[in-house]
Amino acid sequence: MSAGSHPHVDSTSHSIWRVFVRGAILAVFLVRPVGAITINGFAVDDTAVPVEHLVRAAPAKDSISSIDEPNWILASECDYLEEEDELLSVTIDGDTRAYPLRVLVWHEIVNDVFGERPIAITYSALTGSGVAFDAGENADGSPRKFGVSGVLYNSGLLMYDRASESLWSQLKFMGISKDFVEEPLTPVAIRRLTWANWKKTFPDGRVLSSETGFDNDYASEWPYGNYANEKETIFPFDINPDRNEFGTKERMIGMAEGWAARAWPLEKVKAKGQLFDALGARPIQIIYQEDTNEVLITDITNGEQVAAVSVYWFAWQAFYPDSSVWQPLN
Repeated sequence: MSAGSHPHVDSTSHSIWRVFVRGAILAVFLVRPVGAITINGFAVDDTAVPVEHLVRAAPAKDSISSIDEPNWILASECDYLEEEDELLSVTIDGDTRAYPLRVLVWHEIVNDVFGERPIAITYSALTGSGVAFDAGENADGSPRKFGVSGVLYNSGLLMYDRASESLWSQLKFMGISKDFVEEPLTPVAIRRLTWANWKKTFPDGRVLSSETGFDNDYASEWPYGNYANEKETIFPFDINPDRNEFGTKERMIGMAEGWAARAWPLEKVKAKGQLFDALGARPIQIIYQEDTNEVLITDITNGEQVAAVSVYWFAWQAFYPDSSVWQPLN
């Protein structure tokens, strides 16, 4: 797999990938220096997750290249997106930027800066999840930047920070190895919109350019084929027999804060339109905005949008087996 590229995944290749995964899992234990456990060059002797559940999904770190110097264009200048293409939208201090999934699917991480605030925008096609984080700083005060490790946990993206080569979990919102075991990552509120809805809502916003410095055809077919609409997954994940309430890839809106986690089935939220709920001690309002076809969660105490993630059910239940789930009473 060359830098900046992904495999094309379709139903005929699933068996090939399963063979690769089995070999990758064995490689964690059978191919390593005496006294050390490594995977893709990362030390995993002491991790916040079971090391036997880590999967080498790419031949090396940075086989999938993050975007570290994003370029921007105006909405009126963008010609590589279709009206129904999805994107992640981040607004900080009045500055709105769009990160199309057509680009993110090839790179998984964009290391960006709003003013002097480093923000990491991440996307995992395997779990269907897009999350933005406050990237934080390295020990020397420089902005932390993340790369793609090529390692998965519960089919989810594991990032690594380039300064310490510690691993961080996108969906667990924390570091999992070396000096950053259980170090929290602070999610940033995002909106997940179609290109048509975004450019109507933010006509003065900026869009990630397709001029990324990598040789990818971002207007071409989706590199994962029909994965999103198939029941099957490619890589292993924890299965909780008591958490079979939903289909494998039914889409959920999930929130996790501290030890509390809660999920709302997307289609049931759409049908309800609006509801009031709570996560821990935080009272929240969940609204389905029909005009933009999105779900927004706000803190009732201050009216501010709070960070949530749109994600496949199989991944949410794997990462948060004790998560509560909202269900309508009628």
